[in-house]
Amino acid sequence: MDVVKNVINIIHIDKNLISHFCDIIKFHSHNSFVVADINTANILDKRVFDMFNHYIIPGRFCASETLVDLIVKKAKGFDLIVAFGSGTINDICKYASYIENKDYIVFPTAPSMNGYTSLNASIIMNNGRKYSFNAHLPKAIYIDVDVIVNSPKRLIVSGFADFICRSTVQADWLVSHFLLGSDYTELPFTISKESEDELIDSYLGLVYNDKSTVMTLMQALILSGIGMLIVKSSKSASQGEHMIASSIELLDPNNHLLHGEMIGVSMMIMSRLQHKILNILPEINATVVNKDDIIACFGNKHVEDFWCILSNKMINHAKAEMLNEVIREKWNDIVNLISKNVLNPNFIEKMFLEIECPHNIKHTNWNVTNYRQVANLAFVTRDRFTFLDIAHHMGISVV
Repeated sequence: MDVVKNVINIIHIDKNLISHFCDIIKFHSHNSFVVADINTANILDKRVFDMFNHYIIPGRFCASETLVDLIVKKAKGFDLIVAFGSGTINDICKYASYIENKDYIVFPTAPSMNGYTSLNASIIMNNGRKYSFNAHLPKAIYIDVDVIVNSPKRLIVSGFADFICRSTVQADWLVSHFLLGSDYTELPFTISKESEDELIDSYLGLVYNDKSTVMTLMQALILSGIGMLIVKSSKSASQGEHMIASSIELLDPNNHLLHGEMIGVSMMIMSRLQHKILNILPEINATVVNKDDIIACFGNKHVEDFWCILSNKMINHAKAEMLNEVIREKWNDIVNLISKNVLNPNFIEKMFLEIECPHNIKHTNWNVTNYRQVANLAFVTRDRFTFLDIAHHMGISVV
């Protein structure tokens, strides 16, 4: 738990921190490189860019291998990388500094994701796939209350979806724990429970940039990141809903939705799927996917990677029968425990509707048939056992 104490000590929260931006950077290093984008740069005093070497990322962008390589190149000779932005800039600077063995600090500009306090960086490689790489914590996190509270509504809503998917994440992790004996701990969810309860009571405040509600969301996201530190993995924050969203993003990298908005859609699908399966006694059959199925959905580029993942969790007839024995013996207990820890899908939909968070396939601009095909095969993209795996091995559609 020392790492948790360490991350708490690096977080600084106050009003008007941005007005001390230059002094804060100089406190950490006199040889710093600042990274922002065209939107976040407008928050800073223009004199900042006269004082520090910097790169302002133009246009719409993602945390790509290409951009990481660019920041590595531009920050050569500098001791500290300063990330001024939200999720994408944080991931770029986190990974660029990690591979160059440099420190980085971050000034979050929106409560849009939970990665500020995680050891992972999500990077889209040149093959188009998003990978979660080991990285490091920032040397410091400076949260300016005014900046966070006044961040764009879409980013706030995106962060809410990225956090509230805790419900589907926990259900997936629990079912893996009970059926396969996967390691599991309540601690990541326990530490953020109070924040989640507050958000559920006041989520409408997100629409109006209510200070208390937005800062509660920021707190929840920070705690979610700490949860990943505790389990040394993203499994406490990313399961079937992220597998679906990442699969769609892989095939449609220029989709208009933000990542958290994609999660809103896929979480809604996962929540209804979990609810459906929990209300019946599932019967598991052997895996029936072959390479041609993967090629038809994802193309030739990714077939070997996904086939390797699937091979590690393939279920044959003997394993299917073993799982069915566990289900027959323990399903009522499994249902009762999961049901106590998840949100009702109708309530999730109500919240998403009221804060105008995308939650329906039509919001992605995909047609249902194509989205269904991808969702049904999303389980092959990651070596985690979720309700996506159960759906496939029951022979039912995810959507």
